Amino acid sequence: MGRTYPLEDVEGFSKDEVPAHPVDVSAFRLGATPVTVGMWREYVRADPSLSMPDAPEWGWIDNHPIVNVSWNDIMGVDGTGGYCRWASKVSGVRLRLPSEAMFEYAAKGGRDDRYPWGNTFDSSKIWCFKPVGEAGKTTAPVDRTDRIYRNAYGVSDISGNVVQWCFDFYGPYSSQKRDHLGDPIVVANPEGPATGRFRCVRGGSWDYIDPHYFRCANRLRYDPDVRDGLDGFRLSTGLV
Repeated sequence: MGRTYPLEDVEGFSKDEVPAHPVDVSAFRLGATPVTVGMWREYVRADPSLSMPDAPEWGWIDNHPIVNVSWNDIMGVDGTGGYCRWASKVSGVRLRLPSEAMFEYAAKGGRDDRYPWGNTFDSSKIWCFKPVGEAGKTTAPVDRTDRIYRNAYGVSDISGNVVQWCFDFYGPYSSQKRDHLGDPIVVANPEGPATGRFRCVRGGSWDYIDPHYFRCANRLRYDPDVRDGLDGFRLSTGLV
């Protein structure tokens, strides 16, 4: 987990990607796509006290990722409510946001490259500002047939389309701990600090153009009550 290669911008937004460190992630399931507007509508329809969030400039389109939802909207302020509680009840499966470790593992698709598809940035494999152009600055359908890349795990839009919330509080990676023989100690199923101000987000959005944002190791942090048109999420199970 983390960046294993040098970058010119180590003093900027990529500084918190090191040190790289081994982690052990138990089996889990992850949504193949981000949660859509249509899926969020079902949640709102089921609870008369709820209403749709503010619509983005392009309006609500059912097969596009839901945006303008916060971590608190998804998980509840205490982490036990929100959309995930409803979705868990409806599906009969305990659902939540993925940890950073889960997200990075899924993004790599069994590889160890910079991007989900390899080590060279390729805007044709994701939905971002560069291929879309000024006239099409919106999210994209999760079931589109053009400009969609599915990695070896069958996951699409793990980078691009929307930035995605993770479960973890944000914190720096600690220095690698070693055992008495000097071998790295592998951390099992890390979920970040126990407390914090920010929550982690991963992946790049439709509005981004800088290749740095679309790397598997890239990390960002948001206040958990932030809502904007760049951010969405996907569901995961707990560890199985």
